[in-house]
Amino acid sequence: MKPLIPSQWLDPTPVIVPDELRRAIPGSDLLLETLVRRGYSDPRSAQAFLDPDLYQTASPLELPDLSDAVQRILAALANHERIGIWGDFDVDGQTSTAVFVSALRHLDANVIYHIPVRKTESHGILIEPLKAFLSQGVQLLITCDTGISAHEAVDYAQAQGVDVIITDHHSLPAELPRALAVVNPQRLPDKHPLRTLSGVGVAYELIQELCFRTQELIFPSTLLDLVAMGLVADLATLTGDARYLVQRGLQLMQNSTRLALQRIFAENQISPELVNEETIGFVIAPRLNAVGRLGDANLIVDFLLSNDPVFVATTYHLIEGANTERKILCDQVFKGAQAQLEANPRLLERPIILLSHPDWDGGVVGIVASHLVELYHRPAILLNTGDQNLARGSCRSIEGINITEALRENSQLLLSFGGHPMAAGLSLRQENLEALQFGLIASVNQMIARNQIKPSLQINAATDLKMFTLELLQDLSRLAPFGPGNPPLRFVAKNLAVESISQMGKNTEHLLVALVSQDRDNYRFVWWQGAGLPQPEGNFDLLFHARVNNYKGKVDVQFEWEEFRDSQEEVATTRRKGKNPSIDHVDLRSCEAPDQTLTELAKKTPLQIWSEGSTICPMPAKNRLELTKSHSLAIWCIPPSPIVLRQILEKANPSQLYWFASLPPENSLGTLLTQTIKTIKKGFTSENDQVVSLESLAVSQASTIPVMALLLKWLYASGEITLKSIDNEFASISLQKSSSDPMAAQGLQKELIELSKETAAYRQFYLRAEKVDSLYPSL
Repeated sequence: MKPLIPSQWLDPTPVIVPDELRRAIPGSDLLLETLVRRGYSDPRSAQAFLDPDLYQTASPLELPDLSDAVQRILAALANHERIGIWGDFDVDGQTSTAVFVSALRHLDANVIYHIPVRKTESHGILIEPLKAFLSQGVQLLITCDTGISAHEAVDYAQAQGVDVIITDHHSLPAELPRALAVVNPQRLPDKHPLRTLSGVGVAYELIQELCFRTQELIFPSTLLDLVAMGLVADLATLTGDARYLVQRGLQLMQNSTRLALQRIFAENQISPELVNEETIGFVIAPRLNAVGRLGDANLIVDFLLSNDPVFVATTYHLIEGANTERKILCDQVFKGAQAQLEANPRLLERPIILLSHPDWDGGVVGIVASHLVELYHRPAILLNTGDQNLARGSCRSIEGINITEALRENSQLLLSFGGHPMAAGLSLRQENLEALQFGLIASVNQMIARNQIKPSLQINAATDLKMFTLELLQDLSRLAPFGPGNPPLRFVAKNLAVESISQMGKNTEHLLVALVSQDRDNYRFVWWQGAGLPQPEGNFDLLFHARVNNYKGKVDVQFEWEEFRDSQEEVATTRRKGKNPSIDHVDLRSCEAPDQTLTELAKKTPLQIWSEGSTICPMPAKNRLELTKSHSLAIWCIPPSPIVLRQILEKANPSQLYWFASLPPENSLGTLLTQTIKTIKKGFTSENDQVVSLESLAVSQASTIPVMALLLKWLYASGEITLKSIDNEFASISLQKSSSDPMAAQGLQKELIELSKETAAYRQFYLRAEKVDSLYPSL
């Protein structure tokens, strides 16, 4: 199996803790430094971050259309209308539904609810199930965690005289549905404190305002445990009001009177007073999600709201059975995905993983896609292709790659899609799978170039493992809840060695790794989902998390494995010595102002610059044919292959090498064809045959000789030119059209596509390589 793609480990930036912050917040240096790094350097903002009692929440009325929604619900309550709640089957949708149903029942509303069954109804609101739901006398329809793209369903309901209120948080379509009210935090400015609410957060804000107007001021706070569950399970960004709601919800969970939670805690030997966001993420959410993915999530709403201990106990065992099935299915899909990657390692040279299989359960492909994202640091899409000619599945992404936007750019190939920047669902005809893959590669490559994305992991501290005491970790736990927007602290320990590795977990999917430090002390690390992954050989550095573990009431320090690399000496962030000690490497691939940086460099030192194709360089540059020996060389644009890079370096033979990373303009096959023909025509001075240098053509297109040779052969097979002869260096051609050979052209086109993918993959490797000297092994 191909090794995992390494991340760039980012050292913590030095910060100065203001004296006033140190006086206001007693705590360890690491706690205070982390607060400053995360933007809480003044005492007031830091105290509000740590203590929800000091946080000032935004008004629910700041959500667009919320006031109209509340007014309509009040009218329904007054007129005893039947209110229908339409939810979604993940934890966010389950808890959103439960929040609405619980509150409306408390207000004596006539309320019913429906959560679609995934295997028969899929996401969203299909017309036939909606007809059956409305036929039960629904006069007001409220969606939660869904509906933002349900134009047809909304129009149908309103045509039946049923008003529709949409509460959702998913990405906005080009046009909003024609509902009575559309309450969605995506309609707020980016930095608004309500912007990062998930579906249950939106439902809570509406209920809070509804209860305020009905003088039920205390009741909303009894729902905060449900709100915390939905926010954490949906990976909401924990900033602003979303963080506050999770803090309050965890406080409530630690003193929970909800029978469902009490049963979950008891069955999993969890002390309620020690419940935190990890309890939600790793114990509660997987179990509730399993029912939504594999069965009927309406059962979960009953479970969460029930006061019947017999019903709760019976339902819990059904939930546990679904969770066991979910684990087995996830393991099967993950092993199948890994087998495909092992059989075709070139799949990992692409910027996005897209895999499919007819036997993969659609209910778990999203979970496995998330695991692949963690392993390979790129978006992943897994699809089930067992339904006739259709493919359905889920996407997961990384920061900087808006997967829903990438799908939107290729929407002509899709039957349906929708979601967040980090996660989405989609369906398409199987005949469009290959075209979708190529389209997504282009979209993701553009996002990578535009956002200068490199897989990176931020280190909070390089540490001695001895420093981790319960006291320190309890101090750092004040920064919780952790999650998107407030990641858990990450540490690095150096020069470790493996003493032993043993498997753990019901399905032996986890590892318990015993490590030995430089001073011969022993430590144990849990490596979640580590079974079957590459393991270190010899001494290595380890990126890890440390936290207080309270399993079965026993409180101790737990170390959790994240990523390893071979042990290495400290090096400067932008200046690294390569394998050849005679070359001094300066890594400027991620500098913020490359044009200005190159211009300043050229002023200070005699500098030869390499650039090709139509890439814009701010200084005069040479191509691979024009280079001469020089002490200093700047590589401005990304070479198309390691062979071209070797050629560049052999010709220049530099002692000082500056690495930039300007991406050439996107070279689709059509664009390459057009530009190459233009270049060829420029060289013709008469109607006679012309001898063309393949290398000169490659230079003009920032490409390679094999690509140019194939392109000329393809043009000939397509009837566009006459090709008299061709070898590894030159081609004799005429602009006269020839008879075409479609079969040969099709085969050559496939070869061209494969070579083009190799170039794209190499350029992404160039962008992502942790050390520049790893780009060229013989340096």
